[in-house]
Amino acid sequence: MTTVTSPSTPTTGNPIARQQAIENTLSLALWHIRQDYAPGHIHAAMVKAVRASAMLKQACTEAPQGRA
Repeated sequence: MTTVTSPSTPTTGNPIARQQAIENTLSLALWHIRQDYAPGHIHAAMVKAVRASAMLKQACTEAPQGRA
């Protein structure tokens, strides 16, 4: 599995910062969708949504087992 890490992606140990990064990325995806249906905005929204999905997947794999 590829680990997604960049300066804007918090690593383990700070769940609030990680949640904020995921929410910001999803918010940017929605912003691009609301602009117009130009190919550039659709592509940017897709990239942000995929990025948020990768961050969520990483958070799930690093979460302690047995917690819901």
